[in-house]
Amino acid sequence: MVLPTIASLFLSTPTLEAQLSLIALHAAFWWCFINWASKSVVDPFVKLQPWEEQWLQLNKQFFKNSFFTAFSSDADAFDFACVFQAILMQHFVGGVLCLPSTLGLEGRAFTAMACHGALCEAGWELQDIVTRVHQRLLQGEKGKGLNPLPLLLVVLVHHAMGQSMAIPMNLYYADNRDYHELVFLLQVAAFVALSLQSYGYTLNVKTKTGLFKIKVNIAISWLAILYSRVVRFAIVGYRLASTFYMDGNLRMLYVGISALVLMGLFNATIFLDATQKLVKFAKMPLTTLDAKPNQSNEHCDRLCRSVLLGKSHAGGKTQFITLHGSSDVSDVAEFEFCRKSA
Repeated sequence: MVLPTIASLFLSTPTLEAQLSLIALHAAFWWCFINWASKSVVDPFVKLQPWEEQWLQLNKQFFKNSFFTAFSSDADAFDFACVFQAILMQHFVGGVLCLPSTLGLEGRAFTAMACHGALCEAGWELQDIVTRVHQRLLQGEKGKGLNPLPLLLVVLVHHAMGQSMAIPMNLYYADNRDYHELVFLLQVAAFVALSLQSYGYTLNVKTKTGLFKIKVNIAISWLAILYSRVVRFAIVGYRLASTFYMDGNLRMLYVGISALVLMGLFNATIFLDATQKLVKFAKMPLTTLDAKPNQSNEHCDRLCRSVLLGKSHAGGKTQFITLHGSSDVSDVAEFEFCRKSA
C-alpha cells in the first residue's frame, strides 16, 4: 500500500489508501476532542449550573426512551450526557462541511469538503466502536455499566450506515449531491434538534416564561426532525437507491438499502420521542401562573423551616409535616418556589 500524500488527504482523493488513512485520522482527532471537551468543558460547566440535577434526570429519561438504556448510576449517566454534548459538535462540523455542495456549489474543493463531512461522522463512529469494545471487555463492571447491551444495539443500528457506506461512496460517488445532502441532513439536523433539546432540559416549565420557551423549543426541534429524518431522508434515500439501481451497482444497492432501513429505524425512535414531547407540552396551558415570585425572604425562611421536617401519607393524601402541623397545598407550592430561588 502506497502512503497517500498530504494533498490527496486534503482533497479526499478517491483511492482506498487515502480513504482508509482519512477515516483513521478522523477517528483519532474526534477521540481526543470528545474526551477533552466532555471532561474539561461540558462537565465543569454543567456542575456550576442550578439546573444540573434536572438536566441529568431528563437526559436519563431521554436515554431510556430513545436508546432503551437505563444506566446503573447517576455518575455513569452524567458522564454519558457530557460525552453526548461533545458529540454534537462533531455532528455540527460534519454537517457544515457538506453545506456548500448541498446548496448547489460545485467544484473539487466543495466535493472534498463533503467527503470529509462523511468521514468526520464515520471516523467518530469508528473510535466510538473501539472505545466501547475496550470499555466493555477490559474495564470490568464500570465498562459494562457505561455500555449496557441495549445501548450497544442502538449504537450498531446508528453506526451501520457510516461504517458501511462512507468510504464506498467517497470512492465511487464522491460528487453525488444527494449523498452530500443526506450526510448534511443527518448531522446538522441532529445538532439542531439535540442542542435545542439539551437547552430545553435547563428550563423551568412551572413558570409562564419557561413553559413558553419549551413549547417553542420543542416545536422547532420536532419540525427539524420531521423534515430531515423523515420526509427529506426518505426522498434523498430513495434517489440514492435509484441511482445505484440505474448504474447496475447491485452491491451498493443491497448494502445501501440495508443501511437506509437501519437508519430509518433509528430515525423513527427519535421522531416518536420528539412527537410525544410535542403532544405533552402542547396540551399544557400558558395560563398557569408563576409560583408567587414576590415572597419576602422572611416568608421563604419560615416555609423552608416548616416544610423541610418531612411528609406522611394518611387516608390516601400526602401531608407535609411542619412545626405547626400539616401544611396546606399553598404553602407547599410556595416552599417549592422558595427552595428553587435560594
